Amino acid sequence: MNKNSPATNALKLIVFRINAEQPYYGINVFKTFEIQRAKHYRISEIPKANEFIEGIVYIRNQPVPLVNLPRWLRTDLSEQEERNSSIIFCNINNIQIALRVGGIHQIITRDWEDVLPLQFKEYMLVDRNLNYTLLDDGSSVCLILDVEYLLTQVLPHEFSEIQKDVQNLSLIDFEIPESLKNGTILLAEDSRSAQMYLKNFFEKFNLSFKIFENGGPLLDYVEKLPDLSKIPLIITDIEMPIVSGHEVIRRLKSDARTKHIPILVFSSMTNDQSQKAVKELGADGFVGKLSVEQMVKQLSATARIPLASSFS
Repeated sequence: MNKNSPATNALKLIVFRINAEQPYYGINVFKTFEIQRAKHYRISEIPKANEFIEGIVYIRNQPVPLVNLPRWLRTDLSEQEERNSSIIFCNINNIQIALRVGGIHQIITRDWEDVLPLQFKEYMLVDRNLNYTLLDDGSSVCLILDVEYLLTQVLPHEFSEIQKDVQNLSLIDFEIPESLKNGTILLAEDSRSAQMYLKNFFEKFNLSFKIFENGGPLLDYVEKLPDLSKIPLIITDIEMPIVSGHEVIRRLKSDARTKHIPILVFSSMTNDQSQKAVKELGADGFVGKLSVEQMVKQLSATARIPLASSFS
């Protein structure tokens, strides 16, 4: 299988810089769809826009909000840096945004075991739990952008509406399988914003759950459990440090003791290629991050049909 496929235990990053004083940053290639020089785009201002939104740019006749990433990272571009800046167009949870960055450095591929939680406080520019990897020189730090958290900051209305959707859900909206009521759902997710969404969702319906920061602790927990009958469902992100969701799926589905447990992928990489890849690995279903409607449908499906048939 191609190492750059989303089905492998590898991460392909577009590495960029904001300016010479800033560290390198990286964003998953599969969350992007185009890179262009900023000077080729006319920016249309938005009245009363969020402070991080420069305005609207058009790509293929579609309006996309342009995020001033330097401003979000509490820095600025000089006039020269702004003239030479680039725009990375992204699709995250089916939301399109454009990110102004200083310049593209390179594209790298890393195994997930080489992606680690950040420990260096001098790099915690936005007070977040970030992950990082090293560039090919073995010493330059590349911070991996938490785009889900970024979206909650630059498009807060979108996410306040999602939280309202969760709060407005009713027990009559869907059938909760008995297995979910009587068991504990295991969740592997490193993003704080996604963890909060999952916590609110499952607490809304009084469902028991346990959250792990990445796939490693989840696998260790499952391995030590003497009785797996009370684990009705495992939900995992794909992009996690140390042990990714790919490895979680591979390990659990290749073990006779655990292969019967349904695995639901919870990811912001909602393109067809990503969904096909995790299905080939053995995942039983897919939910776009922060999609209340998809989560409801997938949980309902566990009561009636194999999750494999719930892929779109």
